[in-house]
Amino acid sequence: MLSLPILAQMSSAAIAAALTASITYGHYTVASGPEGAGLMPPRSVLHPVAGAGTMNPVAELAHALAALKLQEAKVARNKAMVDWLASLPADGAAPGFSVQRFDSGLVYAVRYAPDEGPGEREGQVLQDLVAVPFGPEMPFAISLKAGPEASVSLEGASCTARETLASVSAEAAEAEAMAQAEAYLAAPDAADASLPADCLMVLLKRR
Repeated sequence: MLSLPILAQMSSAAIAAALTASITYGHYTVASGPEGAGLMPPRSVLHPVAGAGTMNPVAELAHALAALKLQEAKVARNKAMVDWLASLPADGAAPGFSVQRFDSGLVYAVRYAPDEGPGEREGQVLQDLVAVPFGPEMPFAISLKAGPEASVSLEGASCTARETLASVSAEAAEAEAMAQAEAYLAAPDAADASLPADCLMVLLKRR
């Protein structure tokens, strides 16, 4: 598990290199040749319909370029995610950070220390969960907000919409939010390379 103090001691470039490489390039292979070594994308990227019969070379090239464009969008999306994590305060304002892995993606959880003043807790964001698919699909955030009478409101946010998901007790909030995040990873929104890479992260700026 990573911690915010550790993140604070690392440069955003170092974090981006480590996390983005592990998420984005884990399925790439290293190839070498007379012009040096490099990362080769999987065959499914260069030949997305390999084995499905003969394909028009122009159509095959179009498919390959579209796949590579999505891969570039995924890299930019992951970098925006890492930059957001690196921007979080490393002091008592945000003491909790964890990452949970599922079959189809990762869920980042950031817990914030709420103000303890009377009447100030309601409406505050207690925690952000961000579901990031392993593929190029869009990420999704679930924010836990303090509600009245010790309730917690779960609010979902994507690059294109925001919605209230549920209102639950404080004891059930984290489990319900994680279940919502896992359900999203099982059926994420399709990738949209036309959207800014940080379109979700700008909604999660808490400081």
